[in-house]
Amino acid sequence: MNFYYFIVFFLHIQLCLSSGKFEIELERLINRKGLNINGTCCSGPDRFFTCIQPCKTFIRFCLRNQNPNLDNINRPLILNNQECTYGFDETPILGGNNIDFTRLPKQVNLIVLPFKFSWMGDFVLHIDIFNDKTYDGQPYPGSVRELIMSTTIRSIIYPNSSWHHSQTIDSSLTSHEFSFRYRVSCSTNFYGSQCSRFCSPLSIHSRCDTQTGDIICQQGWTGIDCNKAICRQDCQHGHCLNQPGQCICHHGWTGINCEIPIKHLIKNSNENINCKNGGKYLESKCQCPLDFQGLLCEERICLNGGLSSLEKCICPPGYQGKQCEIELKCPICRNNGRCEDNKCICSKEFIGQYCEIDIRLIQKKEQKIFTFEFIIILLFIIIFLIILIIITYLFYKYYNQRQKQIKQIKEITLEKIWTIESSSTNIFKESNDKLLDKKDINLKLKQIDIQASLV
Repeated sequence: MNFYYFIVFFLHIQLCLSSGKFEIELERLINRKGLNINGTCCSGPDRFFTCIQPCKTFIRFCLRNQNPNLDNINRPLILNNQECTYGFDETPILGGNNIDFTRLPKQVNLIVLPFKFSWMGDFVLHIDIFNDKTYDGQPYPGSVRELIMSTTIRSIIYPNSSWHHSQTIDSSLTSHEFSFRYRVSCSTNFYGSQCSRFCSPLSIHSRCDTQTGDIICQQGWTGIDCNKAICRQDCQHGHCLNQPGQCICHHGWTGINCEIPIKHLIKNSNENINCKNGGKYLESKCQCPLDFQGLLCEERICLNGGLSSLEKCICPPGYQGKQCEIELKCPICRNNGRCEDNKCICSKEFIGQYCEIDIRLIQKKEQKIFTFEFIIILLFIIIFLIILIIITYLFYKYYNQRQKQIKQIKEITLEKIWTIESSSTNIFKESNDKLLDKKDINLKLKQIDIQASLV
């Protein structure tokens, strides 16, 4: 029972981690004569072989998986909602006989069928075009709707931005034409051929790969959240903070590539040193302003764990000011978190002190671990079943051989007993018939006793 719940939980995770949509964009419908599929007028009797009123056209869409029980049935076939396993939709009355959907608003000619499962590629799309037979609120006798035309598409497509065109032309007396295009696309933050790869960029310097759903850092950035800038390759004793390609020297180093020790520079210099950041060279050393320190006043003094840069201190969350000396009453909350009582209140998708951790990425990692554990357990079960089958087969084979041996022994024993009994009967019969001598009878009886002892 626990294993059953384990399987159900695994399938539930797969279901929840997929999201996409099947889009249908209508283009044109032509019903030149205003006829239904049977060749009669939508508006009732005709006058002089011409339909009086146009059809009240609306369209129904049914998307399902490929099912041989339904695929082998000749169209037209109107399916119920339960048979539309991937989704269904129905438009309001769109117009009359001839409709150019490209002139209609986007929300009218674009049909979206969302799905929350891993897209498998194959599908069957049924499109039924109906005439609404209601008149002044009262339906005609019979069905409220009558079929004008139907079309079915069976194909295999995967999520992509490109559209697939389709056109149906009925060359019979009804002269119907219908054209549209369709595609499959993943929902926001879902990628891959099945729309099952979740990806949410953690910073402005990252994006998601449209094929695999992996996070890709922009050029010049690295790290898990792509917030770490990549310094110049020739930067020896420096860092670049939030500007790729920079080289900000560490304490005690200077030069274009931070390759010159400041102590060595001052020791070997007989001239005045150019002090940085407003420092003055007095008494063989640089006198620095209050905000700077170092042998050349090259390092800005940052408090409360702030990082020094050329222009300003990069303050940690909760601090601000030139030297990060001002403590904020409320921390800086990321990812649309709000501050209440000096702490961040995060949305459902994020956790952490500053709402910096994306729960969906954690769930994605846990899903990979969960899938690996499931495969290991499944392999152990398969190996156990194979061993059990082998042991059962060997036991069955040994049991059959043993039964055959016992059967053979019984047959041989019965045959010898029958031989002994028949011999004894013959001897007594001969003794009675021929009155054999006593010695001959005793001799034959001894032979029979010897045979019986052998048995």
